[in-house]
Amino acid sequence: MKVKSIAVMAVLVLIVASILMAGCTISTTNNTNQTPSATPNTATHDAFLEKYLATYKNTSYANKNTSVKAWEVTWINSTSARLRWTVFAKSTNGTYNYQETYLVFPTTQDATNYLTAFNKTAYSLVNTIYPSGGAYQNFTGHAPQIYKLYQWNEGNPINISEYTYHQISQIDNIIIVTTGKQLS
Repeated sequence: MKVKSIAVMAVLVLIVASILMAGCTISTTNNTNQTPSATPNTATHDAFLEKYLATYKNTSYANKNTSVKAWEVTWINSTSARLRWTVFAKSTNGTYNYQETYLVFPTTQDATNYLTAFNKTAYSLVNTIYPSGGAYQNFTGHAPQIYKLYQWNEGNPINISEYTYHQISQIDNIIIVTTGKQLS
């Protein structure tokens, strides 16, 4: 049973790592708000974030180790979006559901300020080195200058009904907040 729980944890980490490798943008707008509003907005979406999410979707669907079962992007405002998606991992025969919120800031320092103010009491810094060949690097042609990945595992990973994976990451001027659960 312990080996199975370790395998499940490894798959969750791999899936989230692939998400992170795909998870970054830079803002091409001149928005001066430091914290995106949660009020729905039909204004123009951040062009870079919109293109990034399309690239991320294509990358996710092309991954031969997984099968995407659901993908839904909802714009919160012009500089933030929520992605809800479900993926089947072939290696563990498990289905995982993720909710990710993308927040684009005018500068990397604004994103750093947001991350610094974010309550990370339960989180641990697990990585500061961006994985080579990630979506950000493929999309922009270079690795990010700032990369921080914090993680919090809530509940019992052996009992999937009690386990939730939490992550917050900064990739240059974007913050990604992720919650994931194994469904089967």
